[in-house]
Amino acid sequence: MTRPLTGRSVVVTRPAGQARALVEGLTALGAEVIALPLTRVVPIEASPQIAAALRHLGSYEVVVVTSANGAGCFADHLAAAEVTTAETTTMVAVGSATAEALRRRGLRVDMVPAQATGGTIVAELAQRDLTGVRILLPRARNGRPELPLGLRRAGALVDDVAFYDTVRCVVDPQAVVAARDAHDIVLTAPSGVEALSELVDPATFGLRIVTIGPTTSDAARRLGFVVAAESAEQSASGLLGAVCSLPAL
Repeated sequence: MTRPLTGRSVVVTRPAGQARALVEGLTALGAEVIALPLTRVVPIEASPQIAAALRHLGSYEVVVVTSANGAGCFADHLAAAEVTTAETTTMVAVGSATAEALRRRGLRVDMVPAQATGGTIVAELAQRDLTGVRILLPRARNGRPELPLGLRRAGALVDDVAFYDTVRCVVDPQAVVAARDAHDIVLTAPSGVEALSELVDPATFGLRIVTIGPTTSDAARRLGFVVAAESAEQSASGLLGAVCSLPAL
């Protein structure tokens, strides 16, 4: 029986260590996978802000983990410091992959917002009175400002703490040339979109773009790319579904 992606070539821009499930899924469905890592994650080993967050961990009423990367780095610091969140802390995971990463490290998940956007996260948390509520955001340095700003406008006291950096990969020009002959490209973060925009002209870019969710889609459109499909959830299975939703070429 013909597999649904037979004859399709798909560029995966996720770092190699994070792309296994997506690559295996695409390959199983018959696609040729072209690796073009655009960014990589570098955990922050120590900082005064991380130390303070861990020291006062029990005082946070809400912790919002916005990515699987953040989940892993946060869990690593908790383990190293031999601390854990309070039982009364509401643990929020943005996306099913983030929730899975937290549970895999022994951390509970109390809430997964319906959409991985700052506005949705704020709206769902604001169903309770956030005035004076202490919230920790363990995430990437220079993360997008919408979430902390929205939470602060709702009255929360937000500690936006960098637990990792997202840095650009050195991209082989030949890899970019090879990628141009593919059919689809998967983008999983605004940082990846920004990196891609420095390698190609968005106005003439010929590959169909598949994104992991609305935040990445917004970043792509803002830079002049056309988004062909968007994952219904932040996970490898969601991305596979989005790729499969596109017609054969």
